[in-house]
Amino acid sequence: MRKLIRTEACQQRFIKALSKTGSVTKAAALAGTSRTRVYELRNRDPGFAAAWEDAEEVAADRLEDEARRRAVEGVSEPLVSAGKLVRDDDGQPIMVRRYSDNLLLALIKAHRPPPRQRSVHVQFPALRSMADATDAMAAISDAVASGAITPGEAAELSRFVEAYIKAIDAGGIVQRLLALEAKLK
Repeated sequence: MRKLIRTEACQQRFIKALSKTGSVTKAAALAGTSRTRVYELRNRDPGFAAAWEDAEEVAADRLEDEARRRAVEGVSEPLVSAGKLVRDDDGQPIMVRRYSDNLLLALIKAHRPPPRQRSVHVQFPALRSMADATDAMAAISDAVASGAITPGEAAELSRFVEAYIKAIDAGGIVQRLLALEAKLK
């Protein structure tokens, strides 16, 4: 069984290793403790928990930097043709630079998600009456005019309000039928 993560030095080794590796298992092993012990300490010590969170952010930044490097700068790889290494006239392997389109697309999506994947913020009035539904449609129109939402998003929201209007209207018909039935009795 590994030692309890008691010393400040052990805690610092864990945090440093976590920021480099991004792996709790590896960081705990490098610090000379166990995953269980570091999780126990994280649950008990808010300062350690905050340092842990910061270390994970550093590790994530390192991953993003490496993904960006591979996507934009590329990596050198030996040229292979028909399963064989291609060599130059001096017998040295010919190196080519490969780029990762998948990583590039992932980075773009992370920083600029397509409009359909972003949150839409439109201030709707509480829908309690036909007048509220009219105000909601005006809010949708204003949001399109200001560029807060796209026309396609406005169409989706409008369908929601229209369904509400139909429900209000259906409720009115039911109320009138009930009133008529009561008069006929």
